[in-house]
Amino acid sequence: MLRSMNRLFCRSWHRLSDQVVTLPDGPLILVGNHISGLDPLLIQAAVNRPLSFLMAREYYQAMWYARWGFDMAGVIPVNPGGANRQALRQAIDVVRSGNALCVFPEGAANPPIPLHRMMPGAALIARETGASMIPFRVSGVWPFDHVHLWRSFYRRSRASVVVGNSIALMQGAEGKKGLHDDTQIIRHAIRSLAKFDAQPD
Repeated sequence: MLRSMNRLFCRSWHRLSDQVVTLPDGPLILVGNHISGLDPLLIQAAVNRPLSFLMAREYYQAMWYARWGFDMAGVIPVNPGGANRQALRQAIDVVRSGNALCVFPEGAANPPIPLHRMMPGAALIARETGASMIPFRVSGVWPFDHVHLWRSFYRRSRASVVVGNSIALMQGAEGKKGLHDDTQIIRHAIRSLAKFDAQPD
């Protein structure tokens, strides 16, 4: 029911395409850019499988009135820039159970330089689970200005979600070097979809 309501909202108000992307079955990690808090709703509306998400703990706790929905959707609270060993373990368990996990490697919406600073979490989860990884790119929505949390939700847009092909990560280097190399591959894959970007209006 929640997915149907979300899809209706994204298609009618934010004019997202009604085309649904069919994702492969089994363990899967989706990685994409992060413009606003609307992004999780858009990617969920654009694909055929239910997704679990990583979410900043400060928003998870502040939005207590929506926490039941977050829990039902499999949201995993994380501490931005802090220790997230437990959250990573939960994310790995989600993927190992055969589910699809969505990660925004930038760690925050609308960063000063898009896709410049990226966390290695997605690469780490992929290495731990062996799951396939698919990039996507959100565009056509109003960016989060770090003050007005809800503006991107109620301000009408021409949302677009483009889903790319599976990413082939490096198999050579281990440790931090390997995670860094894989994160660079993820960055390139997301950036390569920028040619399909749409404008908000």
